[in-house]
Amino acid sequence: MDVIALQNLFYRAVWEKDSASSEELSKHIKAAQDLTPAEGIAIYRNNVVGNLTTTLKSIYPVCCQLVGEKFFQATAVKFISQYPCISPDLGDYGEQLPDFLADFEPVANLPYLPDVARLEWFWHRVFIGEDTTSLDVQKLAAVPQERWGELIFHLPKNSFMLESAYPIHRIWQVNQADYQGELTVSLDEGGSNIFLWRQDYDMRLDLPGTLEWELLKAFQGNYPLEAICEQLADEVDVGSWLPVFVQRGWISDFSVS
Repeated sequence: MDVIALQNLFYRAVWEKDSASSEELSKHIKAAQDLTPAEGIAIYRNNVVGNLTTTLKSIYPVCCQLVGEKFFQATAVKFISQYPCISPDLGDYGEQLPDFLADFEPVANLPYLPDVARLEWFWHRVFIGEDTTSLDVQKLAAVPQERWGELIFHLPKNSFMLESAYPIHRIWQVNQADYQGELTVSLDEGGSNIFLWRQDYDMRLDLPGTLEWELLKAFQGNYPLEAICEQLADEVDVGSWLPVFVQRGWISDFSVS
């Protein structure tokens, strides 16, 4: 049996708990002393599930705190059974958990939980992602005025925008280890528009206003400046806001269409 076929057989035996695959696999592996091949596979499966559960706890600590550790562990086991790890990098694991929670009946009474999970996933990806570059102002100044309308401004590559109908930034905030203040969060506080990015080693969770959010979304769409100005002419003075965005670090690069 070639390596790929053996790997596929091992996958089915471990994750799908296919008895036929387990029996076939037992012909190609040598179990540890005093263990049958089936017992060896079960131990391996339990170790993998334990490691992946620990990984999910580290990526989603607020979710774990909100539902309790035992409940989170049980949820993680169900999630892992549906979404086994297929990447050699554990940092890639767990992206589907927010959508999983949205359809997970036992947490239906926590409608904000999937969005809290999305915030934690984006935080995780920004934290381990590439560094943010600063806008090259001198290079920008060299663009001829007649081509300014063709400029496309780019948000930091390692950034995410998240809209939620719930105050998930407050829920996330009060569940941080160093938080001091009022612990009660009312869902009546309203929704959140969150711009998440990193400046050097400083994680940033910004809460743009309505007009700022519309302009951020336009920049995220990689539209030329002239098109953005026309699109938002009745809502936003793009020329006034652009220097502010650059100063804040929300614009990190540009290109010319």
